[in-house]
Amino acid sequence: MIVVDTNVMVRLVVGGRAGAEAAQLLLHDPEWAAPAVVMSRLRSVLLGLVRRRSITLDQARAMCDDTALVLGGRIVAVSSARVLETAQECGVSAEDAEFIVAARELGVKLATGDRAILAGARDVAVWVGG
Repeated sequence: MIVVDTNVMVRLVVGGRAGAEAAQLLLHDPEWAAPAVVMSRLRSVLLGLVRRRSITLDQARAMCDDTALVLGGRIVAVSSARVLETAQECGVSAEDAEFIVAARELGVKLATGDRAILAGARDVAVWVGG
């Protein structure tokens, strides 16, 4: 099992060159988990792509469905206290801290495409480039 952040999930569902590494990660470790915030953040990114006419609304809906399938119910609940403490400790936003807390609580790595998370949570974060 591995926790993935929004960057990695977007790369997977949008595809293209940036998605190749995320797809390889999924093949290597098909049990992906994430805090609930991943869906809201994913929807925001996809909506931006729709508004820029990079994808259609139907494609965005399908990508949200694909995300739910990949996660397969492995949505990790995180406590507000731990999120706030971790955000302060790691120098990241509260939203980013949710992913770090999820990985730490599960005792697994966090696949990220976010340099701030990588720098702040070296104990769990691993880079998925792009």
